[in-house]
Amino acid sequence: MKILLLNPINRTYVVMPSLGLGYLAAILQEEGHEVSVLNTAKERMTFDGFSALVIAEQYDIIGFQLFTYDLNPVKRHLDIIKRLSGNTITVAGGPHPSGDPEGTLVYLDQLDFAFQGEAETGLPLLLDKLSGGSVDLTAIPGLVWRDSGAVRKNPPIFIEDLNTLPMPAWDLLCPESFPEAPHGAFTRAFPTAPIVITRGCSSRCTFCAGSCINGKRIRRRSMDNVMAELHHLAGRGIREFHIEDENFTASPEYVLAFCGRLKAEGFGMSWSLPSGVRLDTLTRDVVVALADAGCYSLAVGVEFGSDRLLRLTGKGVTLELIRERLKLFAGVGIKLTGFFMFGIPGETYEEMKETVKFAMELPIHRAQFNIFMPLPGSVEWDKLKKAGHLGHLEWDHFFVHDVAYTDGSVLPAKLKRLHRMAVLRFYGRPKILLGVVAEIRSPRHFFYLLKRFADTLL
Repeated sequence: MKILLLNPINRTYVVMPSLGLGYLAAILQEEGHEVSVLNTAKERMTFDGFSALVIAEQYDIIGFQLFTYDLNPVKRHLDIIKRLSGNTITVAGGPHPSGDPEGTLVYLDQLDFAFQGEAETGLPLLLDKLSGGSVDLTAIPGLVWRDSGAVRKNPPIFIEDLNTLPMPAWDLLCPESFPEAPHGAFTRAFPTAPIVITRGCSSRCTFCAGSCINGKRIRRRSMDNVMAELHHLAGRGIREFHIEDENFTASPEYVLAFCGRLKAEGFGMSWSLPSGVRLDTLTRDVVVALADAGCYSLAVGVEFGSDRLLRLTGKGVTLELIRERLKLFAGVGIKLTGFFMFGIPGETYEEMKETVKFAMELPIHRAQFNIFMPLPGSVEWDKLKKAGHLGHLEWDHFFVHDVAYTDGSVLPAKLKRLHRMAVLRFYGRPKILLGVVAEIRSPRHFFYLLKRFADTLL
């Protein structure tokens, strides 16, 4: 079958290869399908351009990676597909269908199928069924489908042995062709590539929905398996990799083994952990090993400057523990980014200001201040939905610098003002600002950061 997998047209400023699509593409290639992967942001594709592509190629299957903020753009994509290539079957997977499977097919009424959780097992089975195979739809793991007008969903399964998966289809992702705007905004070397070494997260943060996609139990690739992929990437000319795991440092023993093996292999690549690590998993030995193996930057999930909110949201840390663990990084040369959040239900305005104050007290180099979003599948989403408080959500506002939801205790305009104040106060300090300026690599990088900064404040 002729298949297109794509990231939909949207307004994100993070332009990087999709590992989710890469893994699916590799699986489908092994099954003998003709597969293309399209990153619309990298290609700067318009809807007119997408229309022309659909007419020219007449794909059998078009599959979308779907985040919540993609819902309306995908609705537009689907309208184009059904008008111009009526026989094309459409499929979506990713965070939103995993967190709200039934709602996805209700809202996207022209979408044929969706997948909840990891789709590497289920998607090939669906394609076999569509090609005339005998598999029953009810037997396809994670499939979300319509049956006589009703939406049905099958339980997902999570791949036990990650070593059985092929590498992402790097020949289709072409990481060396991406612009200098990867996850994290700052890099030391180009080209870069993302990599996932573990899947799953056992943490219980109430605002996060990550376990909807990859489950709660952490599964890890073998060292040989990981090193084989890094050798492949090095052979493609990749000079830096970013580990995108949800909870890479959950096992200190695994991290120490990885760092030792990475250093022994002598790749010479710089690397970072831009998705964040849990501070309660860190020891001085782990921090030193990370730096010694070439890790130059990582993010930490601080979130709040209030012990009350840290308890309520299941973070499993205290303000004192955060301070103590950040001291472990003294003198090792790793740049630290802190993740912070405003606007979670029940938070007071005074607590929001305490978060800003706490961020400025910590020994971190950068901060990302996010506005709470009720992510589908998270505990917060479920609580709000059960209480009837979600109402009509504006999906286009599901960006970290926009206001997708507020419980009314702080008006959206006031929340946005606080967010701007936090960014300006944190980065307005000479030491922090000069540190950022020192990391600018080129005029192109400067203008990218300027646009990203402006978007944050608007």
